[in-house]
Amino acid sequence: MKRSILLVPLLMGLGLTACSSTSNAPVTENKPGTIKRESTTQIQTGMVTAVKKVTVLGKRTGVGGTIGRTVGSIAGGTIGTGYGSIAGSILGSILGGAAGSNADKELQRKPGLEIVVRLDSGQHVTVTQLAKEAFNVGDRVQLILKDGQAQVKHR
Repeated sequence: MKRSILLVPLLMGLGLTACSSTSNAPVTENKPGTIKRESTTQIQTGMVTAVKKVTVLGKRTGVGGTIGRTVGSIAGGTIGTGYGSIAGSILGSILGGAAGSNADKELQRKPGLEIVVRLDSGQHVTVTQLAKEAFNVGDRVQLILKDGQAQVKHR
């Protein structure tokens, strides 16, 4: 009983520590008591000179492989007894992990566009982004550069 009473404050402290974060990003004061991260945005205008449909691969999470390995291991472990159960668990883990990883990969594929823009300065820029809006050759657009990311939007 005494051990569980001592564990509660310890676990609460660990939980609060896990929620805190630090950053080396430059900050400026916005209002008293609040901090705003600095961000640079640059907007240029231009005309679309080419558009190509592409597939954008999102960031893989690894969750599919983990779930697949776990389910495969449990399912494989139900086969046989003794060493057969162990072998089934290992084989199930391998096959489940591969299937889950492949499913995770496929779920991250999204339709995108590769857009070539001739900026008003004469420079050509190619941007690949998710296909959230349609673009055609000749469209007047804005190229928005923010925090190292580029995005094309209609004006």
